[in-house]
Amino acid sequence: MQDDTKTANDLSPIQAQRSWDRQAEDNVIDRLERIGLIAPKGEVDKALETVVNNLEVTNNIDLDPDVRCRVMTTTTLESYTVGHTIVLSRGLIDVLPDEASLATIIAHELSHAILGHRLDSSLAFFDQLLIEDKETFRHFGFQRTPEEEDAANKKAAELLANALKNPQLAKSWQLANASLFFQALQTRQKEIPNLISAHLGDRVPVIGALRTSLPTDQKQDPQMITALPIGGRVKLDPWNDKLDLIKSKPIGAVAEREKMPFEVTPFMPYLTRYTTEAAKPIAASATTPTDPKTGEAAPGKP
Repeated sequence: MQDDTKTANDLSPIQAQRSWDRQAEDNVIDRLERIGLIAPKGEVDKALETVVNNLEVTNNIDLDPDVRCRVMTTTTLESYTVGHTIVLSRGLIDVLPDEASLATIIAHELSHAILGHRLDSSLAFFDQLLIEDKETFRHFGFQRTPEEEDAANKKAAELLANALKNPQLAKSWQLANASLFFQALQTRQKEIPNLISAHLGDRVPVIGALRTSLPTDQKQDPQMITALPIGGRVKLDPWNDKLDLIKSKPIGAVAEREKMPFEVTPFMPYLTRYTTEAAKPIAASATTPTDPKTGEAAPGKP
């Protein structure tokens, strides 16, 4: 027989490798989402991916496959990459004071994807994920070597410098504020060891090495908050693990004693009744006498 196929159906070696890596990436994210460590896709992911898009456009970056963002439901401050998926913890997003600080974190993680710091491709096999839920933190680990971290820091500084050539981003991204955030975090890290002890990724203070390449605000505004308390930005629905951004009003001038970096926001329990489709009125059951012609419950019957 003669093969009359006009185009090749097989993947090239590079495409096959990327497809295999993406399968491992999807397996890990799906596993973490099913046990509640990764929140379902939502508006928070879209906000993070907007920052990624700004960095890619201003640096003429076109990665294949596309870079995605997801959020861990934990409050520990950590970030990491799973292949081309950037993962930030809910607690980290909470304490970041502004978009510039968020862009700095994302630029660091995006650099890992650009530099080709890969995920273990053996995770593409489903048998690698057959573990008990309680063994998740022991089984998975996405920490980077010191050499990879240094390379990512240098690349992130380059990405941010190119992004700030855009007038709109230069106006909204004040990297001096990001530098103050890293400084505040490193200053208080001994007081909050459990908060910064990452479960799956790297501790955020490691990214603090990037602070040396960020500008410093010589005229710091005394009203500026270097870090926010946990629980003030992202709302977690405990019934379905969905995350929503809290749209709060500006609180005006802040006194020094009112600044609570890396503290837990006080809250009052507000309980609501859990409702599902199953909670709707139940139709006539099979045991209810019915009219043989219409199939409806017989008149006068329960």
